Amino acid sequence: MIVHDLSRNAVAGFARVDLSTVTEEPPSPIGYLEFHGCICGVASFTGRPPWELHTAGEEMLHILDGESELTIRHASGDETRTLRAGEVVIVPQGCWHNNNARDGVTMFFMTPKDGNEHSWAEPQD
Repeated sequence: MIVHDLSRNAVAGFARVDLSTVTEEPPSPIGYLEFHGCICGVASFTGRPPWELHTAGEEMLHILDGESELTIRHASGDETRTLRAGEVVIVPQGCWHNNNARDGVTMFFMTPKDGNEHSWAEPQD
């Protein structure tokens, strides 16, 4: 059995990493676990991480605290929405996407283990 405390009090204790000060992806405060072909963990940050693309499946994000502006690049154009604590979003397979957490966010993620790309440059497709 694997149990992680993601209660409001536990999440409030997670340090948010300022992404403008790092050169590699910060570790998950709860570590990482594999679940049905996905890597699961917690990201707690301020700022904007690189763009991501998942070609092997959808990604799930559950906002635990704070908020983030999520942009998904569809073939028909960009879709942007502010995600807030308590919301869950499924990012479609094969769509570039990016978060911007100006004031900080903590989220639980389930990301496909394979078929992932990252880019600091804005994708053109």
